[in-house]
Amino acid sequence: MRASNDDTDDATASRARRRSNMSLSSAFDKSVPDDVKKKIASESDVEALRATRDAARRALASAELAYATAALSIREMEKNAASEANAGAFGSTDEIGCERSYYGGCYIDVEAQGVPKGLGAMASDNFVKELRAMVTEIRAPAMDKPDTSGTTAEMSDSLRAKLDALRLDADAIWDREANREQVAAPWVIKAPYLALCVMLDKMFDDTRPIQRFWFLETVARMPYFSYTSMLTLYEILGWWRRGSELRRVHFAEEWNEYHHLLIMESLGGDALWRDRFLGQHAALAYYIILITMWLVSPALAYNFSELIEAHAVDTYAQFVDQNEEILKSMPPARIAREYYQGADLFLFDEFQTSREVRSRRPEIKSMYDVFSNIRDDEGEHVSTMHACQIPDAIISSPNAVNAKTAAIGALVAAQIWFSRVAETGALGDAALDDELMSRADWGATDGIFDALFNLLHFF
Repeated sequence: MRASNDDTDDATASRARRRSNMSLSSAFDKSVPDDVKKKIASESDVEALRATRDAARRALASAELAYATAALSIREMEKNAASEANAGAFGSTDEIGCERSYYGGCYIDVEAQGVPKGLGAMASDNFVKELRAMVTEIRAPAMDKPDTSGTTAEMSDSLRAKLDALRLDADAIWDREANREQVAAPWVIKAPYLALCVMLDKMFDDTRPIQRFWFLETVARMPYFSYTSMLTLYEILGWWRRGSELRRVHFAEEWNEYHHLLIMESLGGDALWRDRFLGQHAALAYYIILITMWLVSPALAYNFSELIEAHAVDTYAQFVDQNEEILKSMPPARIAREYYQGADLFLFDEFQTSREVRSRRPEIKSMYDVFSNIRDDEGEHVSTMHACQIPDAIISSPNAVNAKTAAIGALVAAQIWFSRVAETGALGDAALDDELMSRADWGATDGIFDALFNLLHFF
């Protein structure tokens, strides 16, 4: 009987809640205008559709990777041991080489650097080389993936499958940009920036992220070339010599972007003629535009670079998050290990003006670490480009600041030492020498100097 009463009470409470909800819904319908209700419903539908779209894209990427992996397993089972041993340099080692770049590899794969030829010889050689590549690509069937059959070190099937499965969602990049703090810029800067981003989305679809990154890094070096050119010109004309320190930072920034470019070339980002044609011509145009912009206002040139670098941060962040599983299964590029974990990291510290020197020492174990560090590098460039727009800003090399700090510390230690010597000034020369040689705290003084000298990068 008691259980029956409890059931009745529950049913009564349920009917009361339904009546309450109906009355609240009726009140909402009466008090809220129709256009507001439609907007709320529309925003809810958009969010639901966006979530469904993102889930579908993740599922598609996983399915493509699974399909490629399964097909690869079947092919590998059909191969004999000899063919597997000759599968290529990639996949059989714990890192990706960079000797397969169209431009002749990178400095760690070239025994003799040498010097370039004259203008005429260089121009004619490059024209013939690119003409042959253009004719070959026009005659060959259209393809969106680089052909590595003619390179010095072919990719293994396993690495090729993983590269083909990498994706980059352009819409998600725009979402990231909309949800972060916006870079303040006038319309004369923002308009060409937006046009450039839209062009990138049209030129490179979501299946060609490495080619897109190669294009970006080719163009990304141009600001630092143009800035150092203009600072050099100003100094030659006797207008501005205070930019010498800034030229050091810009060189280190260009050196950083150069290594990003070499990493993309090690993955085949420069294999297609049309990508090289667009990238090189866009870089030249960008270089001229930035020099012209600098002549009008250096702050405008730096502002445009800040926009581009911030977009690069969003792009790499989306790529890393979207392809985390695949990237963690790929070995790192050898040039990345050379740059981020080499014996000499002076230039790596040099461009990071917003942090303490030697405070960042990356670990490179996979391509996930490589692209994560490229993303972080771009963030450092954003900070420097922003600081360059501030009048009378002091932008110094972190290594130079570190050396000055050590020098000041050494002077302080020297003053302490001389004050101790002065305490024995009343003694004669011979007695003074005996006193100094017999002091028990010389070891402590030496320790001070050793600690100060260790602050210097080159000690």
